[in-house]
Amino acid sequence: MRTITIADQARERREKVQREYGWSAIFRKVGRVCRWISATALIVGGPIALWQSGKTEQWLATAQTEAIDASARLGMVINTIDVAGRHRTDPNALLAAVGQKPGSPILTFDADAARERIEQLSWVRQATVERRLPDTIIIHVDERQPLALWQHDDNHILIDADGVQLQDYELGDYLNLPVLVGEDAPAHAADMIKTLKTIPRLFEQVTGAQRIGHRRWNVQLANGMFIRLPEHDMGKAWARLDQLDQEHKLLTSDVLVVDLRLADRTFVRLTPGAAELRRNPPKEKKGSV
Repeated sequence: MRTITIADQARERREKVQREYGWSAIFRKVGRVCRWISATALIVGGPIALWQSGKTEQWLATAQTEAIDASARLGMVINTIDVAGRHRTDPNALLAAVGQKPGSPILTFDADAARERIEQLSWVRQATVERRLPDTIIIHVDERQPLALWQHDDNHILIDADGVQLQDYELGDYLNLPVLVGEDAPAHAADMIKTLKTIPRLFEQVTGAQRIGHRRWNVQLANGMFIRLPEHDMGKAWARLDQLDQEHKLLTSDVLVVDLRLADRTFVRLTPGAAELRRNPPKEKKGSV
């Protein structure tokens, strides 16, 4: 058995202190701290330095380009553009609004931006655009419905229920629609036409309407008759016209204007020929003796 003397204990204490607090220990600890600081600077400071030098943006752009090229090589390109709901929208204008042609990398396709461009087309009321990987774009359009022709200056402009002007260079398909006159006619046409349609047999005879004083409508029928409707309770006045026609055959009589602006009475104006006959009825011819 080894005997530990007081001198041995003292030497061991000196060696322990030297190991923990001597210059060698200090140098080792300082080295570890320096290595930690260097690693931290590389992790945190590296990107900052790249950003400050402008190389990070360049690196990201290069990486993005390489990723897009790689996806295209794997077949992630636009092969199919499915469109639903299109009837009157120009197909060439629609494809131009999509912004990318078949064969383009699908990862570069911005569905929201394409939807906004498509909704700028006059015939499109609303659109949805979906990018379906790996190679398909799906588009659904809700088109505007023609309501009437607005006569403005010397032109006839197709409008919908919102008063939006629809671009169409061939109006031949819409000549059966009512022709409206008046600066504010497009903004108020939908309510008026909705009211007239409540009695289909009368609406079938409507050829046009004029907005009067920004307040009310005069409606023209196919037989040349004008119906003056009131500012308020237009539906009741239109129903009264239907009743008068059924009771007195008003629409087939020699009447030029039917004034329904007052709720409790109706005024009529005869055609010029009928008025002349009423003023000067033909004299009875005397029989020969």
